[in-house]
Amino acid sequence: MISLFRKIRQKLLSQNRITRYLAYALGEILLVVIGILIALQINTWNQQRIENEEELEILSGLKEEFENNLEEINFGININKKVTEDCLKLTEIIRSKSIENNGELIDDLLVSIGTFNSFDAQTGVASEIVNSGKLNLLKNDALRTQIVNWLTLLVDQEEDILFRSDNYTMNLIPFLMKRFPLANGELTKKLPYDKKDYLQTYTEKSPFKNQLTEADYLEFENQIWHHKHNNDYVTVNELNIKDFINLTLKMIEDELNRKK
Repeated sequence: MISLFRKIRQKLLSQNRITRYLAYALGEILLVVIGILIALQINTWNQQRIENEEELEILSGLKEEFENNLEEINFGININKKVTEDCLKLTEIIRSKSIENNGELIDDLLVSIGTFNSFDAQTGVASEIVNSGKLNLLKNDALRTQIVNWLTLLVDQEEDILFRSDNYTMNLIPFLMKRFPLANGELTKKLPYDKKDYLQTYTEKSPFKNQLTEADYLEFENQIWHHKHNNDYVTVNELNIKDFINLTLKMIEDELNRKK
């Protein structure tokens, strides 16, 4: 094709047809420009196709990740609500000063309030797209913002989780260890995490008795209240996170439906 254009151009020059030559030269330039534009357009289409495929892959990964997080947080919320309920039951027993008459129930409740849950979110896909710069592959501006806010939300939640754990370990447990035979809880302990019964527990009741003075009752109530108070903060945060997850899932599913 280039050889043909060259021959035509040489023929026009040899015939001294300058006007026709210029028109032809302009036409040749125009064809080259059109060819370049077509090539660029094809390249743009191809790049867009690749990006669309990557976006679908990211959306699918996010959907699976947030579905797993929804299941995990529902599990944790149920456990932490049970902790709050059992703190209330303990408070009733403390106020009625009937601890000695409810030994086995006390054993069960003390185990229960220590089995609080901490939500451990899966963030592999969300963190990867943010850290790798692939976040811009998501065309939906609101969804991009949602993913960034998700990672920030989890960091903010950590403070209440740590405060609850520290208070339980540093304040409530030392109080209980001086006054209750906590090993009795082993007789009926069933941790929600031990789904396959891997753990072995005690089979005999402790020979020791509860040791509470009159002054201990007030401190016991306050210790249980403080644990409940901290657990309630975590539970409310988890309920808010659950709402956030549900909203994010809807946004992801809407984007996937639009691209089908």
